[in-house]
Amino acid sequence: MTVITVCIGSGCHLKGAHRIIDRLKSLLQEYSLAAAVRLKASFCQNHCTQGVVVSFDDRRYTGVSPESIDALFASEIRRGSM
Repeated sequence: MTVITVCIGSGCHLKGAHRIIDRLKSLLQEYSLAAAVRLKASFCQNHCTQGVVVSFDDRRYTGVSPESIDALFASEIRRGSM
């Protein structure tokens, strides 16, 4: 099972973490991946100045925005991790 973790610490929250989570929920349903992927939130991942932090298993991405999450999600799907 793939685990997607979104930081919801103060800095990430202000930069749209909850909008990213909402979009990921929609994408998981759209691609029928809700049973194969665990979406979770975490508090600070110690990259506060680098924007929203999103991890796909052990691959960490910083500076993720609500506008860039679709491309990142698609990239991870093509990568075969899901």
